[in-house]
Amino acid sequence: MNPSTESRGAAKWALLSLAIGSFGIGMTEFVVMGLLPNIAADLLPSLWATSQEEALSQAGWLISLYALGVVIGAPTIAGFVARFPRHRVMIVLALALTLFNLLTVVLPTFELVAASRFLAGLPHGAYFGIGALVAADVMGPGNRAKGVAFILTGLTVANVVGVPLGTFLGQQWGWRAA
Repeated sequence: MNPSTESRGAAKWALLSLAIGSFGIGMTEFVVMGLLPNIAADLLPSLWATSQEEALSQAGWLISLYALGVVIGAPTIAGFVARFPRHRVMIVLALALTLFNLLTVVLPTFELVAASRFLAGLPHGAYFGIGALVAADVMGPGNRAKGVAFILTGLTVANVVGVPLGTFLGQQWGWRAA
């Protein structure tokens, strides 16, 4: 097989993997917004029973804490891992995102879910920043922007298709199912 054909195939797989990761990040970040009533009723039942508005307001912190994690984690993690091989960093970031999002699904209290949402946000920005560099490197000169655009397609598809479907799923079978 021609080496350039092999490297093109590897580049496609690398970009697809990054795009799938971007899709997952987009889903976990934004699906919470459509499921706030479900989350509030489940994790704040006594507050939900007395004041749904206050319960929704408090549940909204799950969105803000994730965003705070992104803001803190992006520069901190990217700066810390700059000296390590990017492909290994991306694997660790993907594993951290997966672990903290799984914790969000299984943790029993609002406070623990809030902590896991913050922790899930930490690797988010670093994933996109380093992922963009990896995509640009994989595509090479003249095609760098195409690589970055392709991985961001995962985020776009998550928002246009994944989040509405995830919201529907969560409303039908519980927010943890989404």
